[in-house]
Amino acid sequence: DRTLVEYAPVIFGPYLGKLIGVAYVFWFTHINSVIVREFGDFLLASFMPETPLIAFIIMLLILGAWATKSGLEVICRSNEFIFPLFMLSVTVIFILAAWEADFSHLLPIMENGIKPGLRGAWDPMAWRGEIIIVSMIFPYINSSDKAGKYLTYSVISIGLVLTLATILTTAVVGELAQYLAFPFFELARCISIGRFIERMEALVLVMWVAGVTIKVAVFYYVSALGAAQVFGLSDYRPIVLPIGFVLGVWSLELFQNSSQLIDWLTKTLPPYAFVFEIGIPLLLLIVACLRKKGGY
Repeated sequence: DRTLVEYAPVIFGPYLGKLIGVAYVFWFTHINSVIVREFGDFLLASFMPETPLIAFIIMLLILGAWATKSGLEVICRSNEFIFPLFMLSVTVIFILAAWEADFSHLLPIMENGIKPGLRGAWDPMAWRGEIIIVSMIFPYINSSDKAGKYLTYSVISIGLVLTLATILTTAVVGELAQYLAFPFFELARCISIGRFIERMEALVLVMWVAGVTIKVAVFYYVSALGAAQVFGLSDYRPIVLPIGFVLGVWSLELFQNSSQLIDWLTKTLPPYAFVFEIGIPLLLLIVACLRKKGGY
């Protein structure tokens, strides 16, 4: 019946617990600013290179602020509409891309052993670990007894989709896949069946905008909710706009260009994210179990 930010003071006491809560609010906001910047860089590099980056960021933050102020139910209802269309679009692109695939590009499998594959899994682990965000909205889920099962299905499904996307991208573009900033976009661009089914990147754009908007809204919501809980506010809505201002400034100023962003995502993000996705939650669990065992 409590969020992660609310549990921390119960387990570690008011001072250290509040500090952990502040750290999570910072992390949620920071990661969200990176997501916003990725969104802007994608549109800038792939579709509208003459448009100022700030225009994309402002557009996304306005949508995110509106969704956050509207509440979690509005975000979830929107996702109920978007998610089936998203999965349908992914399925269509996978089926069409299979016609262009040359699966000999996948051979030889594990030529250099399993270590390169394990190193390659480092970055996706950080993205998948963002599922920790559910700990901030779990108390507000109606069927909480079924949430764990659905959460497990979601993680497995996302893993399968990402694996299939990686296989098809490699099968279509070969060794170039490892150098692509937006591999799924390039996969859609390579689709050409006859002269009437080709250049499906517009579909990717629609998927990307819809999916990122929902993700930004969820991170935005938990940042505002967490801040309100840390500072004892009865309503999170008054701090939505200040958090939006921070998101805008960080998304513009943290990285000078796309190269810096990609370098940060591949080198800094994994260890940084694991602190909040695995380290602190595991520590909270261990201390909670010890306190319970000791009768506290």
